[in-house]
Order: sequence, then C-alpha cells, then structure tokens
Amino acid sequence: MEVRATPRAEQVVRRVAGGGRPDLVMVLGTGCCDSTAPFLYDRYVMGSDMVDVGRVAGVPVFAHRWLADLYAGTDGLEVDVDEGVINDSFSLESEEDCRFTLRVTGSPKASA
Repeated sequence: MEVRATPRAEQVVRRVAGGGRPDLVMVLGTGCCDSTAPFLYDRYVMGSDMVDVGRVAGVPVFAHRWLADLYAGTDGLEVDVDEGVINDSFSLESEEDCRFTLRVTGSPKASA
C-alpha cells in the first residue's frame, strides 16, 4: 500500500504544521464513523499494529495493518481535501475549515 497526496492536501498539512503543531502524524483507520479517513494529529501515540505507508508534505502517514492489507492489491491511495463540508472531526485540518478524504487511485494490481 502506497499513500500519496494531492497538492491541495499537502498545502493544508503545511498550513497546519506552520501553525505550531509539533510532531504531526497522519493516521488512516482511526475514525469512529469514517473508519478509513485520514486523521492529522500531533503527539499521537500509535499502537503496535501501525505500519508506515507514506508521507504527506513530509509528515509520516501510518495505517492500521488491516487497512494496509486491505489495499495491498491496489496501485495506491490518495489523500485529498473536501471543502465546504461539515468538519466535526478531531483531525487538525478541521481548524482550516476542510476535511481530508481518502481515495483509491488506479486499479487493482495484476497478480504475478
């Protein structure tokens, strides 16, 4: 599983980081309602089932093993930004009046 980001998502991450948030990390698969949504936290304590799946604007992205395994057969995932939506999230980008979203990119990888 490889995670990439749109330029807009990278811009939002940089803006949050520039606001003085230390030790940022993006985590996939922690939401109570959006189980695969990207969440941006500072000083997050990860569980033992987390794996490193990429970077967004230099910020490490981690996913729960079950999610990484679920998308292992795809060309990857992309973090993007939805604007103009209700953003009642604990994720730090909600302070920027937007919400990260996760999209599957490409198609399933061919089996060898």
